[in-house]
Amino acid sequence: MKPRVLLVTFNRLFPADQGNSRRIMQLVAQYERMGFEIDLLYHNDEGVDLSLAHATEARFGLVRVVRSRASKRIREGHVCHIADWYDPAIEAVASAMHCLRDYKVVHINYIWYAPLLSKFGGGVLKVLDSHDVFAERSDKYRAAGMLPNWFSTTLSEEDRAFKQADAVLAIQREEAQEMVARGHRNILYLPYVEPRVRPFSLRAGRSRPVLGYLGSANDWNVRSMQAFGAALRQESAALPFQLVVAGGICKHVREMPGLVTLGFVKELHTFYDSIDLAINPMVGGTGLKIKTVEPLCYGKPVLTTPSGAQGLQHLWTQPIFEDPEAMVRYLLGEFATQTESELRRLAELAASSRAALDREYDGQIERFAAWLQASLKRA
Repeated sequence: MKPRVLLVTFNRLFPADQGNSRRIMQLVAQYERMGFEIDLLYHNDEGVDLSLAHATEARFGLVRVVRSRASKRIREGHVCHIADWYDPAIEAVASAMHCLRDYKVVHINYIWYAPLLSKFGGGVLKVLDSHDVFAERSDKYRAAGMLPNWFSTTLSEEDRAFKQADAVLAIQREEAQEMVARGHRNILYLPYVEPRVRPFSLRAGRSRPVLGYLGSANDWNVRSMQAFGAALRQESAALPFQLVVAGGICKHVREMPGLVTLGFVKELHTFYDSIDLAINPMVGGTGLKIKTVEPLCYGKPVLTTPSGAQGLQHLWTQPIFEDPEAMVRYLLGEFATQTESELRRLAELAASSRAALDREYDGQIERFAAWLQASLKRA
């Protein structure tokens, strides 16, 4: 009989069209490669329907759905307490699942599920995937002149959550270093990467280069694409390339000549197969920008900014631009004259970045697997 993992999440996993859901499914696949069977406790915060029910039942061994009753209160100063975001109703369900399935690992996503870990005994390994550093996260919004959004907490709240886990996963190296500097010794750095779907090669039959951006409508994406669009309109009335935008961000992008909006795309490969070059002109944000890594899975180079390359700069060989305006100046200059040679150069740099990311991921996943195996023997 395979050992079992209980996965706890509020994220809607099918379709995995958000970065956090894709990260979760990355870990699901990794546990399966290590010989585990995965059960799902879906803390229903993003809806449920027949399509999702069928997909989860086909993908996981046992599935239980608990409707979220967490208040998710945001206190004065945009401070969130874990107790306000945690829902004790999941405890009875998790306990019943454990009695039935005898889990070796419980894997939670986000720090506000940390109280659940105390309900499992010492024979169960407790893994917390942090997804981001949430302590004082609201300060980053304010520094950019934006209203804070979603979850932000204090250092003490986050530190208490980390201490309840046997291992805390950090999605980028800088975050892992910050957590260790705060005194935590249970931190494992595990970057996000998905298998390569396409090789790096130039697209045939193009009349002019096609740039692509695929993203949700979160605050940082909206602000970033608005800045990029404003720079385009200011610099040029006629673009030497076509810009294709897909995802929820489409509702927030102004029309202009040369811009095509696709809305939601069902298959990622159809989007990436239609473009020559991906862009991610981020002006800020927190956590790893999965849309910077994702194009590399589909054989496409990526142009980004320091914010977009956060957590990746030590591996990155492709151009990083100071801001969206600098990226626009480069695009209008290079693709007015040297399209073929520049796309070939970018593809070579992208292949180098992807190879470096693969090497780092392989090393870190081996470390995680070794920790898991050794910890299970001791449990």
